[in-house]
Amino acid sequence: MKTMTDNCHPDYPPVPQDVTTKRLTIRPSVRADAPFLKKWWNDPALAGSGDISAGMQYDDGDMENWFRRYVEGRSCATHFVICLRESGETPIGEFYIASDDRPGCVGLALLIGETALWGNGYGTEALRAYAEALFDSGLCEAIRVDTRRDNARAIHMSERVGFEIEVVWANGLFQTMILTREAFEHLRSRQSHARAG
Repeated sequence: MKTMTDNCHPDYPPVPQDVTTKRLTIRPSVRADAPFLKKWWNDPALAGSGDISAGMQYDDGDMENWFRRYVEGRSCATHFVICLRESGETPIGEFYIASDDRPGCVGLALLIGETALWGNGYGTEALRAYAEALFDSGLCEAIRVDTRRDNARAIHMSERVGFEIEVVWANGLFQTMILTREAFEHLRSRQSHARAG
C-alpha cells in the first residue's frame, strides 16, 4: 500500500481533495478563506485553555505568511475548509490532515469555527465523510486525532464516527483517539443494518 505524504510526491497519491455530503462541501483552502480562518484562529472561545487562551492573534501579515507556507505552490492540499452547500459554499470550519509517523496512518484536526452552528452535527458529518473518502481511497489504514480530555464535544463527535481512545498523554490533559479502517467498516455496516430494519 502506498501511503500519503504532505509533499504530494508523484509516487504517492494525495489525500482526497474534494468531498461532498448532502449539506457540506470539504475543499482545499484558498485565499478568499483568510477572513474566516483569521476570525476562528483569533477567537478565544475556540482557543481553549493553555498558551493560546486569548486566541492566536494572527494579523493580515501572519495570514499572508501562512498561505505562502502551507497553501501556495502545493500540487495538493493538506488544509481544507468545510462549507455549507446551501449558503453558497460559506465556510463554517476547517481541518488539517498530515502524515503520521506510523506507516499507513494520518493525523487529522477539525474545527467548526462558526460557534452559532455548533450542535447541528456538521463536525460529525464532515469527519465521517472524510474518513469514508480516505479509507475508500486505499491510502491509509488508520486515522488519529488528538483531543483535550475536557473537550466533551470533540470526544463525542469522534466516538460517533467510531474513534476510540488509543492513549492518554502523560500530562493527563490530552488523548489520542484512533479510527481504523476495520472499525469504520464495522460501524458503517452496523448502521446500514440498523437503517434497513
